Amino acid sequence: MRTAQLESGTPSCARADSGPGAATGARRDGATEHQRPDGVIRSVADTVDRLHGPDADLRSADADDLVAALEDVESARRALDAFRLALLGELDARGEPLRRTGLRTNAWLGHRFGAPRARAGREVAVARKLRAVLPRVAAALAEGRITEDHAALLTRLTTPRVESTMVALQDQLIDLADGVRFERWAADVRALVDLADADGGHRPTPEDNRLSMVVDGNGVLHLDGRLVGEDAAVVAQHLHRAADRAFRRHVRDHQLTDGELGAARANHLAAGLVDLVRRGAGVDGTSTAPAADLTVTIPVDHPALVGRHDGPAVVDHHGHVVDGRTLDLLTCDATFTALVVDSLGTPLDLGTTVRFVDRHQRRALAARDGGCVFPGCDAPAAWTDAHHVVRVADGGTSDANNLALLCRHHHGVVHRPDWSMRHVGDQRFQVVTPAGVTLDCQRHHRPARSRE
Repeated sequence: MRTAQLESGTPSCARADSGPGAATGARRDGATEHQRPDGVIRSVADTVDRLHGPDADLRSADADDLVAALEDVESARRALDAFRLALLGELDARGEPLRRTGLRTNAWLGHRFGAPRARAGREVAVARKLRAVLPRVAAALAEGRITEDHAALLTRLTTPRVESTMVALQDQLIDLADGVRFERWAADVRALVDLADADGGHRPTPEDNRLSMVVDGNGVLHLDGRLVGEDAAVVAQHLHRAADRAFRRHVRDHQLTDGELGAARANHLAAGLVDLVRRGAGVDGTSTAPAADLTVTIPVDHPALVGRHDGPAVVDHHGHVVDGRTLDLLTCDATFTALVVDSLGTPLDLGTTVRFVDRHQRRALAARDGGCVFPGCDAPAAWTDAHHVVRVADGGTSDANNLALLCRHHHGVVHRPDWSMRHVGDQRFQVVTPAGVTLDCQRHHRPARSRE
């Protein structure tokens, strides 16, 4: 199959087998004329009909056809990205979103098209800069020479201090992307910008820091942001250290549980972030008890009040859904706040904090356990929850025989399906894994033994 030609006569982006990063490089004949979106769409439509129509089967298609089709789609995506940004920039410059709806352009994108707030803000910023300052970058995106990621980086680096330089060097910076992986190109461009901005390139300010936080309908927290200068260095260093601690913890868990608790570096970084947040804010510096984690709104007849989680969704005070397992974990902790409401949402219990374990009991548990009792964990007592081995909803009591200190990670582990914890006498405990491995819990971080 021959790669389809665009209506304007310019071919798709470079072949995938022409070297690393070729898809982000120059096109096969070096053409630079602007691609028409309608021609790109028609070209890709032909490819889709041929390979993805009612009678088509990608699994039986020729490999060369698949590679060429992917080139067509990539070329079309870049042209459409450029056209979308051009449309967005023009509407923004005319003030149409504000005039029609009273919303700023980024808010209008979210309202009209459901775009996430952070992405909408980034796209508007890129569209404005491409339209007003970097037209050659916009043309290169439409021609398929660069991706939207390349364009976004160039617009972000075009600060007032280096704007004249960036405008003058547009073509050269675009040419640097030819046949080069994005990461290598980005590092080179940043280095050049730093040279051009000798007085300010290494003076980022706190105003350059950004962080957005969105909780989706499933209760999943999405973080997106950037930190600069000293803040970036400090956070990165502490995150890597926390991730290394999480890695060592998972290595120990892996050895104890036949690999059931292994994790990738991304999981370690996420666990490290949670650990840092909890260690920094989860414990009151004047108290040995953990701070209340969450206020949840529970209907008066909800099954959660008797230990079941098969009823309607429970939400926190931000309106975010709290799933059954998370609710089970939170209500097992030493403190939680429940706002009980009737069928009309009228509060019946105005959120009195319920303490299952008082500070005297926590001191006794800290003296007995010395920290997290999960084998191999080195978390001190100040970073732990008081776990009810038998849940309060199932009749468990808040006495020493039914309480054990667990760090938040291992507290979550024992609440996973098919994991269990039990009291075996003399205020000692065991954890049983889904594979049936029995782990003797430790005290004061002394190693524990495992047995089948």
